[in-house]
Amino acid sequence: MRTFYDTPSLSIAFDEENQWLYVEWKGQHDAVSAKKGGELVLHYLQSCSCYKMLNDNSQVTSEWEKGARWVGGHYYTTLAEKGIRFVAWICPPHWPARKSMETAMLFVTQPMVVLFDDVASGYSWLLRQA
Repeated sequence: MRTFYDTPSLSIAFDEENQWLYVEWKGQHDAVSAKKGGELVLHYLQSCSCYKMLNDNSQVTSEWEKGARWVGGHYYTTLAEKGIRFVAWICPPHWPARKSMETAMLFVTQPMVVLFDDVASGYSWLLRQA
């Protein structure tokens, strides 16, 4: 895996074996950090040619409801414009964070985004997408 960005709250890497972007969000996030992190993902997406993303929120511990419209609308639309066709989005067990994800999903029109409760399920689904 080629790491592009790695901090305690966000890691962005390119999984060369599976040819997808792996984004891992951790800890506390809010509308500001969601937007900043999303912009970093869009920036690093230019460094690799891929059409799949594993977006792991399993370690997010806060809500980011005020950023949900931007994430679900602008961010995911821009991902699609940059070539992402499939996203496995891993849900956090923390209810307020999960609620923020579900709100964001109301605004997603593209790419195809599927929610999963664990990384293994999302990983397996993403492998099957062609």
